[in-house]
Amino acid sequence: MSHPSQATTLPSALYLVATPIGCVEDITLRALRILAAVDRIFAEDTRVTAQLLSSHQIRTPLTSLNAHSEEAKVPQIIAALRDGQSIALVSDAGTPAVSDPGRIVVAACHAEGLAVVPVPGASALTALASVAGLPASPFQFVGFLPPKGASRRRALTSVLEYGGTTVLYEAPHRMDDLAVLLAELAAGRTVCVGRELTKTYEEVVSLPAEGLSAWLMARPDRIRGEFALMIGPPRTPQPSSALDATRLLRALAGVLPPSKAASITAELTGLSKRSLYAQLTDSSEQ
Repeated sequence: MSHPSQATTLPSALYLVATPIGCVEDITLRALRILAAVDRIFAEDTRVTAQLLSSHQIRTPLTSLNAHSEEAKVPQIIAALRDGQSIALVSDAGTPAVSDPGRIVVAACHAEGLAVVPVPGASALTALASVAGLPASPFQFVGFLPPKGASRRRALTSVLEYGGTTVLYEAPHRMDDLAVLLAELAAGRTVCVGRELTKTYEEVVSLPAEGLSAWLMARPDRIRGEFALMIGPPRTPQPSSALDATRLLRALAGVLPPSKAASITAELTGLSKRSLYAQLTDSSEQ
């Protein structure tokens, strides 16, 4: 399918264009239209983006912008936008500025009052959330943890204190270490692992945190590719014991009518209001 440059010029803006994370078909018609129409594309790796553009017969000029060069490229992008040009920003895969270069450029554009336009598409975050079977509201997205050492453990300990679901990305050579940490720090919690999402050897598995190491070791080739992990929320506290319920019931009964005391205790403990009320009335009749 051919996507030649359009005769009409796009409004001047920085377009954040999502590209496929694996399957080359996962690119939107709008993304292709934007990439064909902008004056220039800034790409994390021009070789990767050149292959994508070539497959769709798009010939827009390319300029490199990666994590090391991003700050230095800001003045060039700002000047082009002030001159009325339209610029697209892409990463190797997925959405720019989300665990990929782009944040500095976007912040600079906002500071200058220049338009920034999202062109959404493929995302490992939403792809995994849709198939995990875990609560996606609320959830926190952490991206990549520190690579090693005490800072890595501290960071994971901190994010696991969150009361909802947590989404992490991880590089394959650090998965063994992460599995060991999760077995210790997230014991009893469900972990959904997305490996090579949308690619040929995609795997999605949901298992207890303690079982992640065994799953990785079951096949040596699993320690390859890209990983996204969704960690379920902490387990809910167990219902109060019978002794705790009795103590609470007696304390409330000292200041409230029996029916009200039983109602509040039932709501807090999950026990039957009728049985709690019976405890109070039966004891009062003895």
